[in-house]
Amino acid sequence: MHGVPRRSVYVVLAALVCLGGSPAHAQWSGSTTTGVGGGVGATSLGQGNAALGRNAPRDRAARGSDAHPPVARRKAAELTYAPDPRITEKIRVSMIDLASASDPASRPGWEKVMADDAVLRDFDRLMAAQGYSRLNLADDVATLLAICWEIANDRKASDAQIHAIHTQTHGIVLTNPALRALPEPERQTMAETIAYQVLFMSSAKRDADRSGDSQRLAEVRESAAKAARQYGIDVAHMQLTEEGFRKP
Repeated sequence: MHGVPRRSVYVVLAALVCLGGSPAHAQWSGSTTTGVGGGVGATSLGQGNAALGRNAPRDRAARGSDAHPPVARRKAAELTYAPDPRITEKIRVSMIDLASASDPASRPGWEKVMADDAVLRDFDRLMAAQGYSRLNLADDVATLLAICWEIANDRKASDAQIHAIHTQTHGIVLTNPALRALPEPERQTMAETIAYQVLFMSSAKRDADRSGDSQRLAEVRESAAKAARQYGIDVAHMQLTEEGFRKP
């Protein structure tokens, strides 16, 4: 993110990690709403891989099964949203406010970085390169978890591991009535906040690697671990396999 003070990237990243109090996050988080389904960790990992196997057909249906197109369309609608430009603009402005709060002089730089929804377009490219969609909430959460795991563990996930995270996450959303019932504005708010979070984390990780600053790298890795814990996954201590996240 050129044109903004490097340290402010870390400040806004830390602030983004604290944004787990929104209604959308509350619907997801096992620590916040245990009755909703216990979060990703409690729902998928606590029930084991048998549950993932049962969820796989639902995942395929959501992606567009030819056998039952009406069901596929219905389930896709439970995962996706039609973006409202007013919400997008509100989130963009709130991100600029957040990023420049501790350094008002940096605001023009942040406005330039975030102009024309550049962050969302970058996130679109990241998602599309892996065959996923920013307009699908389950894909957004899965991408965040994958990035968090990579940063927290300083490793790259394989294509098979990334696909497994998406399969797990789709299964959770499709079998959780409260998550499926999230209003589109909340889905969009949650999804677009994730987009900013992913891009800030990725930028901060690259900067820390280039600088060789071990303290900054530790901060970024901890931020990634905290972000994933909002969704019930302890990426720093769980195994990531070709079947998804597993308890060690």
